[in-house]
Amino acid sequence: MQMSAAFERMFGRWGALVSLLLVTLGFALSAGPAQAVPSFARQTGQPCAACHTAFPELTAFGRRFKLNGYTLEGGDSKLPPVALMIIPGFTHTQAAFDPGTQPGGLKTNDNVVTQQITGLYAGKVYGNLGAFIQVSGSPLTGQVWFDASDVRYADTFKLFGKDATWGISVNNTPTVQDVWNTTNAWSWPQVSSAVQPFLQPGTHIDSLAQQVAGVGAYVFWNDMVYAELTGYGGYNKNTLEAFGMIPGPTPDVQQGLIPYWRLAVEPHWGDHYLELGTFGLYGQTIPGGLTGVGADQYTDIGFDAQYQYDGDPYSVTVKLTDIIEYQKLNATFATGGSDGVNNKLNSFKGNVTFVWDHTYSLGAGYFAVNGTQNYLLNPGSVVGSPNTRGLVFDVAYLPFSHGSPWPYSTYNARIGLQYINYLQVQGGTTNFDGAGPGGMHNASGNNTLFAYAWLAF
Repeated sequence: MQMSAAFERMFGRWGALVSLLLVTLGFALSAGPAQAVPSFARQTGQPCAACHTAFPELTAFGRRFKLNGYTLEGGDSKLPPVALMIIPGFTHTQAAFDPGTQPGGLKTNDNVVTQQITGLYAGKVYGNLGAFIQVSGSPLTGQVWFDASDVRYADTFKLFGKDATWGISVNNTPTVQDVWNTTNAWSWPQVSSAVQPFLQPGTHIDSLAQQVAGVGAYVFWNDMVYAELTGYGGYNKNTLEAFGMIPGPTPDVQQGLIPYWRLAVEPHWGDHYLELGTFGLYGQTIPGGLTGVGADQYTDIGFDAQYQYDGDPYSVTVKLTDIIEYQKLNATFATGGSDGVNNKLNSFKGNVTFVWDHTYSLGAGYFAVNGTQNYLLNPGSVVGSPNTRGLVFDVAYLPFSHGSPWPYSTYNARIGLQYINYLQVQGGTTNFDGAGPGGMHNASGNNTLFAYAWLAF
């Protein structure tokens, strides 16, 4: 079906969409100040626009606030550094889900759900120690889990006669500690539907989110050069269960130390900031914890670039990320889960966001994943391919980010409409999974319209 026909059918449901947006906006406006002020804004005394172009995308000030350990003060609030986030949303897919494939309570299409509620401890702990700790719950699934979190200590010193910041980060998701919106944990789009999850196949870095714990050291020299080295180790089954990750009876085991590296330079002039960098990790995984068959080995090497103009009254941010993953699937091949040992995956993302007066955000992006043909490793593809490509469009309204009187200037709300257009899914456009033509078995059937409200108090 042509994209124009898809839009016509989707936008024919304005009644449900408008109702959702009006309800969530009214909820945000009616919230009392004591409950509705995000903790970073209370601590610093700065509006959310100081740290974000359109949250959660960071400005130069926001990046340095994070690098310095979340400890900058300036506000007069005496409340503890706690906050709450709620994300309700409406999801429509171009084709309905097959009957019986959706969890209980969900329809085959046009679902309105509160997909996530998150409590945060975010701000200064003591002295140079700060934290960004999340515990999330999904009303959709009933799951509660220890979400991506980062605790860090930071201080300043002189290196080669120049000012520098050094720090130690303890976190549970590789790249959550990063300050640029190009690495996995904070890459665009930062929000998507939980009813129809983003179909882009992930790399090993993505698979380790909230599955590991790591300690790393970093330095940011001369307000320009960043270097980091972090070592991660996997959780055992009991810890995964305690943290709400629900690993099942035989979770994968992360073997040995998982080193992660990050190098970046950010030259800047006036309101213009350019970042060029690389990052990656090496990990060994034992699928299902099965001993005697060796371990799968993953080497992820990423390259990224970001240009940001953050002026008045608008900002523009352009981001590019390319991750090359080399897989040596010793254990998976030995147990009959792969056609061969050596496999490769390449994940690319590029996007641009334009924000006017910290209030109106427009974004567009392209993603593409390409990999080795492997029928056993990609059972959902009739041609054994992970290749998936698509476009993402997002428009959002941020009512409290800029120009509002206190306390509204310290609220955070992002009310948006997102559309994902799949050009290819798992190597095909029509009947990619071999289950029959039509519906969600075609790439275009998975095209998703997502209306959301991301509210932070």
